[in-house]
Amino acid sequence: MALLCCQLCASNKIECNVSFEYWLNDDLKIISVDEVIILEIDDDSISVTANNWFGTVLLGEPIEFKNQSFLENNIFNIILLGKSVSEEGSWVEGYSLLNNKEVKVRFLFSAEENDLKLYRMDVRELNKDNDNNKINNVILNNDIIMVWTNLEEEIIKISLRHNGANYVIKLNEE
Repeated sequence: MALLCCQLCASNKIECNVSFEYWLNDDLKIISVDEVIILEIDDDSISVTANNWFGTVLLGEPIEFKNQSFLENNIFNIILLGKSVSEEGSWVEGYSLLNNKEVKVRFLFSAEENDLKLYRMDVRELNKDNDNNKINNVILNNDIIMVWTNLEEEIIKISLRHNGANYVIKLNEE
């Protein structure tokens, strides 16, 4: 029964719009463009594609990985489908990225304001290897990942800072 439930979760289609922001400092946003990139998970594949000309400039070319496992211990399943924050404050092993790359994850509470909780999410690889997966590299080599939740700790928004730019994923309410 558990295997059937995992397969049902894994076969859901997830589509998220990614926005782009560039901040000069914490108080001065230079540019903000909504929905420049589309992140899509469908069955066993994940793709990242441009949604407009600016997305094409940022992304260069579409990225797609097939034959992926999006079962319950995969970060994409937990964050984008489950929309939940796991254990707070300590490192939790047993998670994976694409290509079953083993990682550990930690959520650190940062602040609460306007009925939202803000967490910093840290992701660290357990075993260094020669995996050259662009999506994994962005997650592992980020400056900071911030996660906003409602008071029930359901994820609303994720911001990932990579190479000085912020990429914001707003999870659609269903």
